[in-house]
Amino acid sequence: MLASIGGIMKKYGRWERGLRGCIGLANPVMEELWAIYYGLKMVWERNKTNVVSFAECREAISVINNHDPVYPMAILADMIRLLLGENWTYVDIQPTHADANGGANAMVEYYLIREGDP
Repeated sequence: MLASIGGIMKKYGRWERGLRGCIGLANPVMEELWAIYYGLKMVWERNKTNVVSFAECREAISVINNHDPVYPMAILADMIRLLLGENWTYVDIQPTHADANGGANAMVEYYLIREGDP
């Protein structure tokens, strides 16, 4: 299925920056892995080193935490692990329920409605 990702970067509860985009054909795990990767990359490139990332897909978190070189998305998980290996002050990826991820979901909806479903 066509997949879109979205994320928001907040500091002390206030919106600072967002990301959104279409990643093409993907399953929910791949979609979440790309969202985590681009979110962490966005934060790191802005010299933020203290981050908590929320992910709706628990399997994606498991893929990141449990290295399996034959897993179909192992390279993407490795890219995330390399990014996590940077000199962060604090970094954590926590599971969340879709209802609690409203800001990121709203960005994706805006993208699909405003700019069209790719």
